[in-house]
Formats: sequence, C-alpha cells, structure tokens
Amino acid sequence: MSDALSLENGKSLQSATNDWYRIIQRLGSGGNAVTYLVVATSGTNKGILFALKIFRRLSKPERKESFRREVEYLKQQKHPAIMRTFDEGLFRYRVDGQENEYPFVVAEYLPQTLYHIIRASNTSQAERINIAVQLISALAFLEKSSPQAVHRDIKPQNIFVKGRACVLGDFGLMKLLDESDEVDRPVFKESTGPGMPFLYRTPDLVAYAKNESALTVKTDVFQLGLVLAELFTGRNPAKRPPPDDLLVPVELFPIGFCPGRFGPLIFQYLNQMLTQDPAQRPTASQLMDKWLGLFTNVCEEMHNIEGRVF
Repeated sequence: MSDALSLENGKSLQSATNDWYRIIQRLGSGGNAVTYLVVATSGTNKGILFALKIFRRLSKPERKESFRREVEYLKQQKHPAIMRTFDEGLFRYRVDGQENEYPFVVAEYLPQTLYHIIRASNTSQAERINIAVQLISALAFLEKSSPQAVHRDIKPQNIFVKGRACVLGDFGLMKLLDESDEVDRPVFKESTGPGMPFLYRTPDLVAYAKNESALTVKTDVFQLGLVLAELFTGRNPAKRPPPDDLLVPVELFPIGFCPGRFGPLIFQYLNQMLTQDPAQRPTASQLMDKWLGLFTNVCEEMHNIEGRVF
C-alpha cells in the first residue's frame, strides 16, 4: 500500500456533504497528511478559501485511526482559539493499480502564523499579552473538555493568526487522556523524530516516551511556556538536544529580559509555566486569571497614556 499522494492543482474533491473543493495549491506536508489550499466550488460556502488536510499514511492504520479521532474531536469543539473544521470526506485515488481511500478534513484557512509575529519588530507588548491570554484560554478549554486532551505539538508554526485573534491548530499529535497509554505510546515513540517537536520538548513528553510517567494537561502548559518566552524575548530558552536523541533531559537557558513596566510579571508567569516538575507547575486554568489581569492592567495603562490599546 503506497503512502505517496500528490494531487495536482485544479483537482476537485467531493466531501461527505456533497460539496466540492478545488485545489489551488499545496501548502505543506507532515508525517501523516498533506495540506492544500482549496476553494469551495459548491454549497453554502461556495467561493470561500479553506485548508484541506488529507491523510496519506495508509500503510499505518493506527495513524489513520488517530487522524479520524482528531477530526471527530475538532468537529465537537467550539472555542474561538481552537481551529474550526467545516467539512470532511473520503478521496478515492488509484495508486499502482489499486484504489485507495484517503480521509480528509476541511478547516479554516489562516495563512499567517505566530512564527511571523515573533519575527515582526512592530508587535506591541499589549498585543503579545493578548496572544498569550487567548492561547492560555484554549488550553484551559482543553483541560475542561470531556475527555481531557493534550495537544503535544504547540509551536509557533501551529498557531495561526487572524487579525488580533489567534487559533491553535494542527492537532495531529493530540492525545485524549481517556485513551490507553499502551495503544498510544508505540505510535508516539515511533514519531519522536518529527513527532516530538525538536525545540519544544517538555520533561513530561520525554518521561512519557521512556515509560516513566503518564501524561497530564500540564505538558501543554510547559510547551506553551516555551512559545511565549520566544514571543516576549525573541528567543526560545530550550537547549537544543542531539538530533539523534530527543529523549535526553530537557534543559533551559535563563529566559532573559522581558522589557517594559510589566516585564517582571511576565518573567514570573513564564517561569511558572516552565517549571520542570509537573506536580509544581500550574494548570492553564490556574494561570488564566493572572494573565487576564495582566492584560487588563496593560489596557488601562495604554488608555491613560495613548487613549487606545491597539
């Protein structure tokens, strides 16, 4: 069974709702799927651009099941800071004389990521704090969902920006905490190359891959802490592991200087998120009021000084 899948521009796919989507261009690929920019050519969303993510690893049925769970989970989520899905379907495609079925999902298309924001020099501290609050809100939502979910792949490239709103996307490595570790661990270990984010590892993910502990929602807090440290200081504090051994202990450089009057509080909250011991690390729900209070104070100060926030 071939995992090769390359669809030409102009190809049309029909969804389970009988709507059609025409491929505009390829956006990128990951370990399990290929993503295309498409335009809806029928249905109520006709004329709207979407990102169509199509599963390609047919030789790995366990990964196909993970893709299915990801789609089913995202269909049920209604949080503004979590990627929305709009449609799904099966694409039948003949490879090497055999017709195969490739599941796909249609999600909102957001071309800008946090990677671009981090490298922009004109992003104000209020905007950065606003991004932090939205992402912590998304994690608090995942903590309270039933079942609880951990994303496991939080990095700037998987956080999408739309105006002043940001959205956590790409749930391909997601684990629902009611799932068996015995089923998930072999798949996770197999993907600890591209699967465990090279520069966004957490102590929890390393321990989980080594069969030393179970995962909790706090692993996402640490991972987001690395992303936010990079957002506020321009530098990811994680030390680079050897390329051939991602299971070495996670070590951090000091976060560094956070500018501005509220810098000390930002520094304090980031260090709480980057606590090595999960038992001592706060949950996103526990962090929410702190970051929201900080944002409120920044807004009040900006109004007093400039008459506006953004």
